[in-house]
Amino acid sequence: MSKSNQLSGEEREALIERIALQLLQGEISQGQALQEFRKKITGLNQSDYAKLTRTSRKTVSEVENDLGNYSSDIINRLFKPFGLKVGLVPASARLKRRTLRT
Repeated sequence: MSKSNQLSGEEREALIERIALQLLQGEISQGQALQEFRKKITGLNQSDYAKLTRTSRKTVSEVENDLGNYSSDIINRLFKPFGLKVGLVPASARLKRRTLRT
């Protein structure tokens, strides 16, 4: 995890929060979020990240490109290094905004 060594704990946490918020607000896709996390926080290539998360490089690539239909178990493995897991979020933009304000 070469790049993570360059980020302080606070910087890493702030970056995770920013990307997670963009994901929750629908500004970026799940795949875009994973790619941002992988590159900016771990600095790992897809193959090394796949080893870290006990998945395949193909799975990492497909999820990052918003392809395929993966189980919550696989998605949880991919996002676990960042303290995130699959969950329910409001479907409507209005309810999502209201929920995020609280």
